[in-house]
Amino acid sequence: MSKTWVIVLSIIGGLFLLAIIAGAGVIYWVSQNKDNWIQSAERVGKEAKEFGAKTDSAGCLKEALARHKRDSSLTGQISTKIFLGICLQESEPAPGFCDDVPAKNEIMKSVNWTLKKCADEGLQNDQSCQRLFNDVQEYCHRSNQ
Repeated sequence: MSKTWVIVLSIIGGLFLLAIIAGAGVIYWVSQNKDNWIQSAERVGKEAKEFGAKTDSAGCLKEALARHKRDSSLTGQISTKIFLGICLQESEPAPGFCDDVPAKNEIMKSVNWTLKKCADEGLQNDQSCQRLFNDVQEYCHRSNQ
């Protein structure tokens, strides 16, 4: 076997070993932190139910956007998405909240609408903001508000 092939196979083997070690590290980290995540999700769900019972759908969205602006980390995004989904289910429909909300299958309208809504909130090019407005679309067209 030529020296070049030995080097190439050594590099590939080293990368494979690093991938295995990284994967094991992620699995270990997740197993050590899953209880905290479950408790956090339960806490956010409880907050969302309580908040939704006292407000309307527009109030839920306003609070979700405020939470997103405070914490846009990955865990913050997950918490905010959970909050918005539960809050919208628990809240009263706001008059006009679903007016002009395109269906998700209207792709170009949908993209333009979410981009505009996020820009209006000062969150241009923020994909997690766009996902929040995707949840609004689902809410509006699922419940036919």
